[in-house]
Amino acid sequence: MNNNTYVHKYIKGLIHEDDVCADMTAGNGFDTLFLASLAKKVYAFDISETAIRNTREKTRDCGNVILICDDHANLDSHIKEKIRLFLFNLGYLPHSDMTSVTDKDTTLTAFRKAYDLLEDNGYIVITFYLRHPGGRDEYYALDRYIRTKKADIIDIYRQDKKDSPITYIIKKSV
Repeated sequence: MNNNTYVHKYIKGLIHEDDVCADMTAGNGFDTLFLASLAKKVYAFDISETAIRNTREKTRDCGNVILICDDHANLDSHIKEKIRLFLFNLGYLPHSDMTSVTDKDTTLTAFRKAYDLLEDNGYIVITFYLRHPGGRDEYYALDRYIRTKKADIIDIYRQDKKDSPITYIIKKSV
């Protein structure tokens, strides 16, 4: 099972119809659409106008999606409420030229801000891709921060392949 399938199966039981979620890397809109089918409201961020356009097309029939073309590190400028689940699917826009990739510094900033906005017993789901330029550095920087902060990693998923993506399920325990 790939990481995206794993993530969707896992979080299906975590989100309820009254919850607010945030897709921190909208990409082509698949995760945003999935979250919109479960939650009351979904914020969807991407720095790429192409990604926002793709997500808008994918979610055009959803009335509960707020699209934001901005760096996810600026999430606190757009979100002013507690969030049940933040979803990060790091890397680059699939089927693109890889000129716009997530970055360890902005992703670390986004993670810190997301953790602060997370409701008690809320979740951050983050999938790291090691093969793109900077992906390994991004993974090590966030892994170090998460473990130093002693955030509660309740599950880790990785296919048994060299350099395969790694998914962390993190819960904000109170």
